[in-house]
Amino acid sequence: MEKNTCSNCSSNNKNNIISSRRRRTTIYNCGDEPRNTITTTKMRYYNNNDWTRIACFISLLFLASYYKSEAFAVSINNHGAKKARNTRGGYTTPLPVMKETGMEEVPYQNGFVINGSYKHEVDENDEEDEDVLVTAEFIAETNLPTDLGMFRLRAYRHPNNSEFSGNEPCVIYSPEKPIMGPSVKKGNVNVRVHDQCLTSEVFGSQRCDCRDQLRMALKFIKENGGAIIYLQQEGRGIGLANKVAAYSLQDDGMDTVDANLHLGFPEDLRSYGMIPSILEDLEISSINLLTNNPRKVDRLSSLGVHVEEIVPMVIPQANIHNRRYLEAKHERMNHMNLRDMLLVKTKGEKADVLPKNGVMAPIAPIISGSKSASLAVDQAAGVTAREDGYCFGRESVEKAIAAVAEGEMVCVVDDMDRENEGDFIMAANACTPEAMAKIIRYSSGVICVAMENDRMEELDLPSMVSNNQDPKETAFSITVDATPEHGISTGISATDRSRTVQLLADPKTMASDFVRPGHIFPLRAKANGVLERDGHTEATVDLSRLAGRGPCGVLCEIVSEENPTEMARLPELIRFCKEHNLVLTSIVDLQQYRRDTEPQQQHKER
Repeated sequence: MEKNTCSNCSSNNKNNIISSRRRRTTIYNCGDEPRNTITTTKMRYYNNNDWTRIACFISLLFLASYYKSEAFAVSINNHGAKKARNTRGGYTTPLPVMKETGMEEVPYQNGFVINGSYKHEVDENDEEDEDVLVTAEFIAETNLPTDLGMFRLRAYRHPNNSEFSGNEPCVIYSPEKPIMGPSVKKGNVNVRVHDQCLTSEVFGSQRCDCRDQLRMALKFIKENGGAIIYLQQEGRGIGLANKVAAYSLQDDGMDTVDANLHLGFPEDLRSYGMIPSILEDLEISSINLLTNNPRKVDRLSSLGVHVEEIVPMVIPQANIHNRRYLEAKHERMNHMNLRDMLLVKTKGEKADVLPKNGVMAPIAPIISGSKSASLAVDQAAGVTAREDGYCFGRESVEKAIAAVAEGEMVCVVDDMDRENEGDFIMAANACTPEAMAKIIRYSSGVICVAMENDRMEELDLPSMVSNNQDPKETAFSITVDATPEHGISTGISATDRSRTVQLLADPKTMASDFVRPGHIFPLRAKANGVLERDGHTEATVDLSRLAGRGPCGVLCEIVSEENPTEMARLPELIRFCKEHNLVLTSIVDLQQYRRDTEPQQQHKER
């Protein structure tokens, strides 16, 4: 408890009746009265004994009855953040002790009302407290093996100036792309300043996007180099217990900003005074900051950190638990790049929340640059056509056609409102045992061969069922294997399946070259390809035909490596294709390419 001097009697007896991190009302009480503190931030009533409770109760009654008396000198210190709290013009904080005493409402000065709560109108002259530079001392460094690969972990310690935050930040970087050393560049280093979120990163809470952003940052620095500076600032700096209290208020209808304000905090209490010291230790002169938060950019810049570029960190999709949180960050805290993501269907909701034209544009970077643009595309939730009809662009189709012509496999993604999946696709007559083994390793293992209707009739491959009830109308025929005369044993190995596929593509084979059933699934494509049906079956035949390989190709769905119980979606497919050097295109791109390159009459004849 602080001890100041009373302006009336030079007494140093002081009771902090209402206290918070940024705003404090102090009552000087002449005489040797027992001291009490009611801290609204912690929302607790502290007692040493019953005499203490009685004394505090009497003191509060005395205050309510004689608050204008000259026996009191009231000092209100406002350290609020004008920029952080100008969306409401005031806030209210409950005082549980008032409810215990049952005190009736009594008007008080400077916006306070004693009725179980107090309200303080934000002073227009309030300014946000500036961060104070602190020196972080390097402690040690070690290996950090993770499910995303090997990283290095550097630990630091600095003087702690907050009762709610820790003083041991750390730095994470990839040893494959080190950030220190004589040959390492010192400027334009990718840096994510990430604040601890125990509830999501450890407990798996879905109320925020912190864990997703952390994993995105880890993958980004592993691929592009850079570092994550991890700070112990739970709940935007208010601490774990207060964060839980804020969550409780959000359960009752408040958003994340109002919950903080209601507890007596600014909307963001985090400080970054240790960052310049850590960057100096790492010999980093300027950074590309991975963030959506303009406050973080301003704070670091005011501390002398040279921010060259801002790289967005937007999750692909909100869920039903974090949507209101993300909306509040976008609408009330001015977080950048969230608008398009919030237009996407919320995970777990039945209703679509999409623009009227059904298009989700790629998330735009704040500052143009290859890293920003690349990461923005990486985080798109799925494939949708732009105004020109393309998603990845015409060049992606041309590259895919060239790759298929060379006997390589490509990845083709369908629309986000369809299956939202990516398939391996390659010409059937180029499918070697090695290529088949790769497809089997990363896919569902259901190997399909897309063919034209006439060729399937020649090979006596009727439909699997007479009444096709597949929602996507995938036209499965009966399954086949090549006969033993072609060297087939069980039919399931990569070698056996590649041989069956090659024979299906060979125009010289006959129906007698296959046994039924088998391990390969022939699919019947529509006559006009993707312009008649937007499926992977038609895309496979179109790409193989355009590549000059003949209208017969292999396809199989790619399974997620990050979540093996699910199929891979676009953000992961983009990373997968980069890792395996595969061309990535989409069915909407192929559709537009055919419209642009084929005469209209030819469309009708097919």
